[in-house]
Amino acid sequence: MIHIQNTKQNKSGLSPYLSPVAVWALSFGCAVGWGSFVMPGTTFLPISGPWGSVIGLLIGAAIMLILGLSYRVLMARYPDAGGSYTFAAKVLGSDHGFLCAWMLLLTYAAIIWANSTALSLIVRFLFGDVFCFGFSYQIAGYTVYMGEVLLSVAVIAAACLVCVAGKRFSAFVQTLCAILLFAGIAVCFVTIVIRRGGLGDITPAFSSQGKPFSQILAIVLLAPWAFIGFESISHSAEEFRFRQKKVLVILIAALTTGALAYIMLTLCAAAATPDGFHNWSEYIGVLSDIDGIRGLPTFYAAQSTMGTAGLIILGVASFCGIFTGLIGNMIALSRLIYRMSADEMLPKQIGKLNKKGIPSRALWSVAIISMIIPFFGRTAIGWIVDVTTIGATIVYAYVSICAVVVGKREKKFSTLLFGAIGAVIAVTFAVFYLLPHIQSQSELAAESYMILILWSLIGMIMFRMLMRRDKSRLIGKSTVVWIILFCMILLVSVSWVNRTTLDHAKEITQEVQEVHTDLAGQAGLEPHNDSVRQTNRFLGERFNEFAQTVRKNVFILGGLLLGSLLLIFSIFSIIKKREQLIEAERHLAEETSRAKSTFLSNMSHDIRTPMNAITGYTALALKEEGVPESTRSYLEKIDTSGKQLLSLINDILDMSRIESGKMELDPEPADLIEIFDETCHIFDIQMQAKQLTYTVDHSDVKHRYAVCDKNRLNRILLNLISNAHKYTPSGGSVSVKLKELKIHGKDRTYEIIVSDTGIGMSPEFAEHIFDSFERERSRTVDMIQGTGLGMAITKKFVEMMNGTITIRTEQGKGSTFTVRLSFPPAKKDEVHMPVEHTESEQTDFSGVRILLAEDNPINSEIASMILSQEGFIVDVAENGQVAAEMIEQSDAGYYSAILMDIQMPVMNGYDAARKIRAMEGEKAQIPIIAVTANTFENDKHEAFDSGMNAHIAKPFQPDELIATLSEYVSSK
Repeated sequence: MIHIQNTKQNKSGLSPYLSPVAVWALSFGCAVGWGSFVMPGTTFLPISGPWGSVIGLLIGAAIMLILGLSYRVLMARYPDAGGSYTFAAKVLGSDHGFLCAWMLLLTYAAIIWANSTALSLIVRFLFGDVFCFGFSYQIAGYTVYMGEVLLSVAVIAAACLVCVAGKRFSAFVQTLCAILLFAGIAVCFVTIVIRRGGLGDITPAFSSQGKPFSQILAIVLLAPWAFIGFESISHSAEEFRFRQKKVLVILIAALTTGALAYIMLTLCAAAATPDGFHNWSEYIGVLSDIDGIRGLPTFYAAQSTMGTAGLIILGVASFCGIFTGLIGNMIALSRLIYRMSADEMLPKQIGKLNKKGIPSRALWSVAIISMIIPFFGRTAIGWIVDVTTIGATIVYAYVSICAVVVGKREKKFSTLLFGAIGAVIAVTFAVFYLLPHIQSQSELAAESYMILILWSLIGMIMFRMLMRRDKSRLIGKSTVVWIILFCMILLVSVSWVNRTTLDHAKEITQEVQEVHTDLAGQAGLEPHNDSVRQTNRFLGERFNEFAQTVRKNVFILGGLLLGSLLLIFSIFSIIKKREQLIEAERHLAEETSRAKSTFLSNMSHDIRTPMNAITGYTALALKEEGVPESTRSYLEKIDTSGKQLLSLINDILDMSRIESGKMELDPEPADLIEIFDETCHIFDIQMQAKQLTYTVDHSDVKHRYAVCDKNRLNRILLNLISNAHKYTPSGGSVSVKLKELKIHGKDRTYEIIVSDTGIGMSPEFAEHIFDSFERERSRTVDMIQGTGLGMAITKKFVEMMNGTITIRTEQGKGSTFTVRLSFPPAKKDEVHMPVEHTESEQTDFSGVRILLAEDNPINSEIASMILSQEGFIVDVAENGQVAAEMIEQSDAGYYSAILMDIQMPVMNGYDAARKIRAMEGEKAQIPIIAVTANTFENDKHEAFDSGMNAHIAKPFQPDELIATLSEYVSSK
């Protein structure tokens, strides 16, 4: 995992602006809307009574808080716009992200539509037919007036204008309205309680329908509907200007104030009973027949207790509830659209930010679509709003499952536990709403079930369209998504058939009873035979109608399921074609990779062979006495340039091996402090020469022995320290620190921190620091030599070790690289300690005879001269077969070692080594050292497999060659 931090803000994304109070206002305002003023009389009290509602709402808020814990964890891990969509996409994959987003789009949009049309509904009760003017018509029994439509359109436009006007302005308006909403409810509640002498006389405590437990459960089941929107702040996580640790406190505050708002309004409605009614139960029982203020118990309670002032206070609070719901959900929906467009799930233009950093196009798109909805009437909108409960439970289930995955991945039991509990809760809610007759209050209207089916089918069509233009192949990888969606369509379709069939059966039963009663009344107390015959005839006609309805429903059900299957089959067909294309591309890539590897191997060998001559002759020339200073200077520059060219070749080959997947780690027990010291102190002289303050610290390491790839860890350190040295001007400082953090499972976690006070990086370049061949373009950087591959290779090595690397940088002030790696522990006696040699052992090789197998005359001459200068006696064999024959014909012990090239005519080095190892006696034990331009990992493995003892890459460094020989050859 790679994480980049810049001290300067990246202007290409959303900028932080939300304070903790503003975030609370978003969460509370979205959770508590118009429904809190209407539902006490229409839903809570009829189902559960005042105290059953209070208990159920408190339990519901606690359950939502459990779900909120998962949101808190995921927001801390993924503080980006998009909320639940982003979590699902990053943790479970883009397919799951799409399904989650598709449900969110309808859910948040439906809440906007509900709030905008609720204003005209409340106005009807409070002020009568003030806006019932203009053209009118009926949809599903609800009369739609143009005046009320214009009112809804106006409030939508006003909310959109507030959101587009500016981030801080919208946050201020949302916060102000949220405070007024809660304060207005609290003032009315406290006043009503005081003036009516408390709440003790509110009786009965529960509804007359069912037992108290079932009544409380019914309210708990409404929790997703009542509190939906509290999680909307997750879509603005990228815009928080405070630490994510405060999110949990904000969620608790929002859910607590939300529950209190519902509870206070419910108790207000139960406390103020109009004259003529003995208690709230009688009043609520005939509420549907009452018009005006008395038809809204919460408003009647405020007016009857506080007069006009109470009506004004609660009226302002209800308007604030509607407006906070509009602003909050518009902000959430616009951030969701912004994230989806950035991920190419929606057209990029719709999520584009304006100069103020606001997704204004997304906001206006939501507003314009929402302005059309009021024309369909309140009843039709109610069907859509009911669907939000199911959509919310699906989203909550996804978020909880994401938390489970994160908890399992990070080995955090608390995250895993609360995520699992949340998933069970969300699935339980979904079952109650998707399956009929489990709880009567959980059943939706038949039209709501149909809307959910159609929305799911449209989602399939949209997904299919996305797949066809998904060039990056991010979606279409999970079949589980479509199994889930098809099962949901199947369940909802069955529920729809069941609902419509029962509704029609109830209508027929009621009509038959009415007809039978009328006929019986006409014929006297005892039904006449004619009455019976007429009743039977009517019953037969209605039964035929019922049978036709059932057949029609079954036909529609079959059509829906067939359409779903065809869409899924089409999606799977596209997936299958894509898999076939991927398979073909994989074969082509493998062929290309093999050709590339062959080419690189040949290129490496062919370049290293002349490079060996360049570096070798340069080294020999520099050892000559009497070389003029100018010539020596030229030779030193040739040597430096040769090493830079060799470094570039090595980097290119390393990147090639990493990208082809052919580079593997070689972990073994090692001493981390020894690796750290050896690598860091290589730079001591360079740092002093540049007058840099250089500090190395590993005092925090308590367990120094671990199993790791020493060479790759060394390379990571070399690249980081080398960069710090190169890009820090004279007089600056470089610090390198190794820290032991904690035990991660069975492993121990270490941190390497390399800091400098150098030139730093621009935010734009920091985003590409790990890209191959990337170098920042500036006058200072252009004067510094580099390949642009060092950090790319570092990143790849860190990833191979399942580690993380973090950058904190600011241009002109320096950079800090932090690498975090976890290694299994090792014991001291498991660590291979290098053999130390004395000065005389390393230099006195006079009389030691070695055999050099080398087909290139120049390389043979260079090696012979270097070895002769060290006292060795060198015999040369022009190929592997000659070398094997010379060993076979020599006496035992005649040759102390063999330096073996690999690519030679007649017989290569591998076969020659195997032939020598097959000999009898002491000759088979002679040390064989590969000195070759074949430097790939598989070349080294093959050298060792053939029986060689060591591997030295050409062009070789004389010191390295002598040091390796000293390990296997006894000096004289």
